[in-house]
Amino acid sequence: MHTHTVGEIVKENLVRLRKGRGVLARDLESRVRPDFTELFGATADSGSVLREKVIGYLDELMADLPDQLRRAARCGLNLPPSTDGDTLQQRLAVLAAEFYCDERTARRRMDDAFLHMAGHADRGQVPMPGVGHGGIGWYVDVFDAVLRLDMANPEAIERRTIVATAASLDKIVTSIDVPRHPSNHSTRVELTREMMFGGLLAGTGQGSSTNFSTEITLPRTLHRGERHTYGLIARIPPGQEMVNRYVYVPYRQCRYFTLLVRFHPDRMPQRIWRHEGVPHSAVNDEPRPGTELEPNLANEVSAQFRDLINGCAYGIQWR
Repeated sequence: MHTHTVGEIVKENLVRLRKGRGVLARDLESRVRPDFTELFGATADSGSVLREKVIGYLDELMADLPDQLRRAARCGLNLPPSTDGDTLQQRLAVLAAEFYCDERTARRRMDDAFLHMAGHADRGQVPMPGVGHGGIGWYVDVFDAVLRLDMANPEAIERRTIVATAASLDKIVTSIDVPRHPSNHSTRVELTREMMFGGLLAGTGQGSSTNFSTEITLPRTLHRGERHTYGLIARIPPGQEMVNRYVYVPYRQCRYFTLLVRFHPDRMPQRIWRHEGVPHSAVNDEPRPGTELEPNLANEVSAQFRDLINGCAYGIQWR
């Protein structure tokens, strides 16, 4: 009986993943084997949660690759915000043109990249999930959000301090879900993002009709244990209704989260309450006893949360 090494498991799944739309494939759950998702603690996940964890683990595996091999891996796997094509053949053609070689050579470059990634996994260069605060590549030490509802259009000002757990980290990918308002049945959900400081907006994408990803290039390469703070503004466009909540569901570890919501004096809700470590489905329930919040004279409410549990909901809701 042959027991597969971690590297063999990774290599096999990378080859499976690069077919078709790669990590953006709708059937991602059937494309990755349980022994692979077990490597980064995602055996029970599905949908956008699974996709984000897969992407995070792949980013970790390629953290130390030379630029050309990293480019070949990202292209082959169709990692967001990729625009290289929806089929492997299209992406091979793009890579061949970029590397001034034929498509067979481009495929060999991908294979070389996958071998290096499998080697990193075999040598234990990728931290296992669940050790301390270390997630995949990086974790959030402090997340500070201010949601302004006193403006013409809702605006979330988000400031995060992250800590690198990879050997080196020069880019990160974050995502935000913008639930569809009950009054919006047919119009497309949209979101605009602007970097305030601490990085460059490298690309944006959509994992689903309501999930928006943001790739940020860091101002310098971080090494394991180094901290970095960046600021991002997310805006709901004019004419689009926002649901009556701001809820954070972390999928990488977060030590401290603080949220302030500022309401318009003419649009004060009747009830405001907090969610702390509840299932995301709790947003459909009545407020639990002891969770209601009273606005101050500036029409603001705030809440603070420590040592958040992955997959649980934290935030503020109103009606």
